[in-house]
Amino acid sequence: MTLGTTLFATLASRNFARIQTEIGGLQERISAATQDPRPSADPARALQLSAAREVQDALSRFSVNAGTAAERLAHLDVTLGDVASHVRDLKDIVLQMGNASLTDEGRAGLRIEAEALREAMLAAANRKDGTGQGLFSGYATGAAFEKTATGVRFAGNAGQPVAQLSESLRVATSLGGNEVFMTVETEGGVRSLFDLADDLVAALSPPISKATTSRTSVGTASLSIEPVQGEATLRFTLTGPGGSAEIEQRLPGSVEEAINAAAATTGITATTAPDGSLRLASLGTIELSGMSRSDGAREVLATLTDERGREGWVVDKRFGASPMTAAFDAAIGHMAEQRARAGSLAASVDSQMEAIKGRQTRMTQTVAGLEDLDVAAAVTRLQALLLTQEAAQQTYVKIASRSLFDYLR
Repeated sequence: MTLGTTLFATLASRNFARIQTEIGGLQERISAATQDPRPSADPARALQLSAAREVQDALSRFSVNAGTAAERLAHLDVTLGDVASHVRDLKDIVLQMGNASLTDEGRAGLRIEAEALREAMLAAANRKDGTGQGLFSGYATGAAFEKTATGVRFAGNAGQPVAQLSESLRVATSLGGNEVFMTVETEGGVRSLFDLADDLVAALSPPISKATTSRTSVGTASLSIEPVQGEATLRFTLTGPGGSAEIEQRLPGSVEEAINAAAATTGITATTAPDGSLRLASLGTIELSGMSRSDGAREVLATLTDERGREGWVVDKRFGASPMTAAFDAAIGHMAEQRARAGSLAASVDSQMEAIKGRQTRMTQTVAGLEDLDVAAAVTRLQALLLTQEAAQQTYVKIASRSLFDYLR
């Protein structure tokens, strides 16, 4: 190929432009103290940097999730603390209710206080977090609990919101509303906190407030069993001169037959009077106690008239001071357990937040190591380029200034 003056000038110009571009880029990188971001500059480093940045993005999402989870669990802990406080206040009312000197006015005041605590507990159960999601409603969008004709029912679902805090770790951010409020283990079976509160309000209201859980008579007595709506199983303990027996009868049905079936044990016989009541007879004391009905009615279950003609209402045994105290003790223990569970979840989130911060620090260092420029090496390279540029320019000028006659001499 013939090298002419024009071609020589073109090639030299391109070479100078390339060197100048490299010098300019290197000066910019020295100023910013960063490596060349182009993948073509170092494919292996670019691949590592891309992977590191993906991990950084994931950690940022985990950090946001952890913050949201911590806030939600803080709301949960405060709410559980409020509910536990309401339950303790309700138990205090139970203890005051057992005071023999309590007047009707005092009982009415306690009933108003118990009703207010019941409403406060329902309001707490329906609280929401900062995003508007119910704390105890699961994935349901409406209220977690609602009032019905038979009491408060759980209207949420069994879904449990969770937060993704790492590639493999998911932590629950709430507790199930049904488990927290509706599954208190009492001596009488599994009850809800709202049922216990309703029992207390009923126990402070007539006619239950004027009734007892047991009645006695000597020799004879008249027992009237209250009718039921539909079907229910009636249970009670009957004690006579011969001993005690557990009487159980499906209503509607013959309680007379059930009592007489145990006459050999109790020494008490029963006959049906013209008014439908049962005439009980024995050679000694007759005691009726421990009555309950499977429908959980908050009403008078029976009336016992003693040998002197004094009538007395009999209510479910769960309205007695001792069973109610035990039930609220169980509720207090239940709420303590739920708060411990919530605290365990919060501790897991806090621990993971610290782990995320540690990983973010390490990934920042990794990215910095891949992005940061070795300034000393870059300056050396820049100086070499500048020298190369200067030498090339001087060579070009010297060659370009010569003509054909200079070479022919």
